[in-house]
Amino acid sequence: MTPLGTLPTQAYVDAHAHGAIAVTVNGAPRHVPPGTTLAQLVERLGRTPASVATSINGRFVARESRSAVTLQAGDEVACFEPIVGG
Repeated sequence: MTPLGTLPTQAYVDAHAHGAIAVTVNGAPRHVPPGTTLAQLVERLGRTPASVATSINGRFVARESRSAVTLQAGDEVACFEPIVGG
């Protein structure tokens, strides 16, 4: 299975693009357009908001808060499918 954030996608920009922000997504170095929110990144990765859990720099970010979180240079983003069951 390919980890989320490592698939080819429109979510990222070239490192030399004007204002590109360097972040890490699921351990892979990436660049996103300036002003990208966590909600936009999840959407651009082709994920429905409810299908993934997210964290930035090791801190969980609730689905409802993603649109208020603008990615910053050096952020380490994790998008993963939550494990449910009992």
